[in-house]
Amino acid sequence: MGELSLMVDNERWLLDTHALIFWDASIEMSLDLVAQIEQKQQMNLLYVAAISFWEIALLIQKGRLAPIDVKSWKTELFATTRLQLLTATPEQMIDSAQLPPYHKDPFDRLLVVQANAHHCKLVTKDKLIEKYPVETIWF
Repeated sequence: MGELSLMVDNERWLLDTHALIFWDASIEMSLDLVAQIEQKQQMNLLYVAAISFWEIALLIQKGRLAPIDVKSWKTELFATTRLQLLTATPEQMIDSAQLPPYHKDPFDRLLVVQANAHHCKLVTKDKLIEKYPVETIWF
């Protein structure tokens, strides 16, 4: 059997909230993408935005995700990976509000701004994101 060949680079990747959930649960992602994400986190090049945990808590509250203890899950995630945390600045929040309203979700607009501010590619499957000037990895 041939080995999966991975491209080694120094690109930073920021996981969209759904990408974080899918990666952690090992669902809806190709084995190749999962391997690349694993490589990024081993190299300290994989990021998640702090607002993703807020978004997950809100989705649970609305009944759109199964109930979990988000605080414990977050703690375990950071204890078992090399995932890097991005905290939004007031400037990034303001910039996200000034983006064209192609996407109505303020979390996604803030992720676009944070990806650009931190020179990250945004890992997402949200097609509305492609309307913004941000580099993406689609899955």
